[in-house]
Amino acid sequence: MQDHPLYKKAKRSYYFERWKWVGWNAFMTVALFIRLGRNYNTFDMILCLLCAVVAIFLLTVMPKTKFENSRECEEIKQMLK
Repeated sequence: MQDHPLYKKAKRSYYFERWKWVGWNAFMTVALFIRLGRNYNTFDMILCLLCAVVAIFLLTVMPKTKFENSRECEEIKQMLK
């Protein structure tokens, strides 16, 4: 079943949807940090810290969620039976 194209597509989609937010928050943290280097702004500093905290939080939480234990996996298994 793990070699079925629908299963592979659902698995890729599952992980992409979760990890894209880690990448986005890391990108925003770096962009805000560079902007702070040019012109310090308290609001940008707060946003930079929040983005960094969210990225770190997501990096610690995301690896614990697996596709095989998800609701999406169960739906695909039911559909393929």
